[in-house]
Amino acid sequence: MNGETMMKKTIFISAAFGLLAAASANAGIITEWDKSLVVTDPEPVGGYVDYITYNSIIYLDDTMTASNGRVVWKHGDVQPDGLKVVNHDDVDGSNCIMTTGYNPYDLSDKQCSDPLQSSKRAKVKNTVSGPLDVDLHVIAGPTTTYRMEQKLTNGTAADLWAGFTIQLGTKDAGGNFIPSTPGDGLGFSDNKGNIWTSLVSTATQKDLVFSANFAQGLAGPADKYHPEPGYFNPVERMIFTMVADENTITSAGVSSTYSNVFGPWVNSAGAPVAIFWDDDGDINTDNILMGNCADSANLVHVGTHSGDDITGFTCNGTWVTFRGTTPGTPEVLGDLEAAFGQPVYSSINEAIAAVAAGEATNPMYMDYIEDAANLGLNFWITVADSFAGDNIVIRYTPVVTE
Repeated sequence: MNGETMMKKTIFISAAFGLLAAASANAGIITEWDKSLVVTDPEPVGGYVDYITYNSIIYLDDTMTASNGRVVWKHGDVQPDGLKVVNHDDVDGSNCIMTTGYNPYDLSDKQCSDPLQSSKRAKVKNTVSGPLDVDLHVIAGPTTTYRMEQKLTNGTAADLWAGFTIQLGTKDAGGNFIPSTPGDGLGFSDNKGNIWTSLVSTATQKDLVFSANFAQGLAGPADKYHPEPGYFNPVERMIFTMVADENTITSAGVSSTYSNVFGPWVNSAGAPVAIFWDDDGDINTDNILMGNCADSANLVHVGTHSGDDITGFTCNGTWVTFRGTTPGTPEVLGDLEAAFGQPVYSSINEAIAAVAAGEATNPMYMDYIEDAANLGLNFWITVADSFAGDNIVIRYTPVVTE
């Protein structure tokens, strides 16, 4: 999309919003992320660096001192500030809340209808196990339904999570969170805009409408978007079940496919380590999980490690693979180079150096299983034309294990 086209589209949408605002006294359209309590990492001298992760820190109040989390993005086709609202997608007319940047396939502005694996999900990351609010501006207009395209990350230093809640609400003039109430015109809904006035479960809804999944690379069958089955389980995904009513989503337990391997929802600082294979010659793209450090007393469960991604990792348990003769069953690897037929570098930095030196082209290396801390969420929000507020809040609150 060229600059002139984007400008025309912006003018058209702004004009349409203005007409709607004049015609109605109530809300219905989410216009943008309210960043009044957000500080985005400033652009460094020389520009943001591709494949480096940056932050938009969300503060608790206008003192801008305390924070429970942030929106993060790995720079590239994802750009600052990491979250935006799309109204009337220019391909299919849909509405969503997603990440910012450009479609890597055609370089157009990111839209709801972009294909899978084009980095659409905004990454909401709790760094403290407390409420984290995404504040949004709302203006007058017709009833509108938005798909939430996001990941939720346990980015705490040490906490393990049993689950989470997601609440809808508003903020008053003093910045206090006011929970949404039944019948106020704001609610969780299906993709057709039918607000859920009674309890629903992920068990009765399609994945696109209401679901919480960990990455398919960890577990799940191959499909047209994922040519390889998931590593730990080639049949069943790792998920959270959830229930929802009009104003609150509540997690209802993590699947045994996840807990048998990882236990409670792990934090990114304590993510276990594994062996990855750069199958396409670009180490910055998603690489294939080929082995992992397991607990020597229970090979299904991940083990502990020492070291880090700078100095290199050492497995304190036993290296295994779930991609052996019986997929989904751990098999001890023994000598890693003999098992894989090539060196296994102790960190991604060591692998990058080997490629630069001409010693490897598709290296295997040790790194954190970051996706164990990241949960992909699908849910929908409907703002009715009867909603009387000028803002809405999506509040994420983790539940820490006892």
